[in-house]
Amino acid sequence: MKKTILILSILFLSCDSKTNQNNLWTFNATDGSYIQWNGENTNANEMLHHAMKHMYNVEYEKSMTFFEKVLEYDASLFGPHVVLAGFSVNGSDKQKMHIQKAKELVADNNETSKIFVSLLDLPKGNNWPLSSKGSFELWSKMRELEPKGKLIHYYYAFSNPDPNERIKEMEILLSELRELEGDPNSLSNNGDHSYMIAPIINSLGYFYYGIGEKEKAKKHFEEYMDLYKSYNSYDSMGEFYFNEGDMDNASIYYKKAIEMYPTARSANSMLNRIEELN
Repeated sequence: MKKTILILSILFLSCDSKTNQNNLWTFNATDGSYIQWNGENTNANEMLHHAMKHMYNVEYEKSMTFFEKVLEYDASLFGPHVVLAGFSVNGSDKQKMHIQKAKELVADNNETSKIFVSLLDLPKGNNWPLSSKGSFELWSKMRELEPKGKLIHYYYAFSNPDPNERIKEMEILLSELRELEGDPNSLSNNGDHSYMIAPIINSLGYFYYGIGEKEKAKKHFEEYMDLYKSYNSYDSMGEFYFNEGDMDNASIYYKKAIEMYPTARSANSMLNRIEELN
């Protein structure tokens, strides 16, 4: 999907999770002060796993559908309301409803969860509420409360206003997940977070492009395509070539994205834009 290099995007939740024998995303609240995403309904938790996977990979069309399904199975969860508020049209009744429900439902949850919901109080802007202006301070507070949370670590890195620090912290997180190495206070106690690796690679591709390291960015996008066989990986490579002015290759990859998911809004929009430019 369309992402300008310096605009933060992506959202998807999992740092506070583990996978059970049936490969369902589950949450053990006794492990620490994590954001309390999960409930007791296994169907809701499974939908949440898929919603988060697509969210991390910037596949918002699919992610939104799964988040809405989560609430059909378990209306007591606050987390989906935070994300869906961000998806909703600014100022709409739907957005106001999600904000209200998130704040009501988090009342009995831990402090980390309450800080997470307080992201909704930030001024509206690009990638609101998870990565908008002012979010880094809130993610920093959450990381202090629970340094082992992978969702928290991801957005702590992602929302850092310093481009070089953003890359540094995201590389640290990648090492924790891929090599299982790093600060013991930050390494996870349990769970398989390997599905975060691909979207982290994608994010780093944009971050490196943003500081002018284009060859390194391209290698990250190529690795992302190898790791994640879905429409956003092709979209990312399409955007790389588009930003480089190579419209032929950009078209090739946007068309691949559409082959994977015909209703991919960004890829379709970018192909129309390329046709106009030609």
